[in-house]
Amino acid sequence: MSKKQSNNEVLLKTLGEVIVERRKRLGMTQDELSELSGINRAFISNIEKGKRNPSIGAVASLARGLKLKTSLLLSKCEKQMTDAEGK
Repeated sequence: MSKKQSNNEVLLKTLGEVIVERRKRLGMTQDELSELSGINRAFISNIEKGKRNPSIGAVASLARGLKLKTSLLLSKCEKQMTDAEGK
């Protein structure tokens, strides 16, 4: 993690990356994820870019849309962050 980025910024960026990766693995568009999760597509776009800080409720809704348990989505973020720190 660069000193210029706070832990929160790194977490938001990582969450966005994990969501994009899972969504694409499922062959899903942002519009489709929006329909499944009940989250506005523009908000999803900003989350994926690490520009928005979603509530835990929004994270849970996105996880459901991505066919994951919320805990697994967050675990994937934590693993990716830990792996990045080890590089």
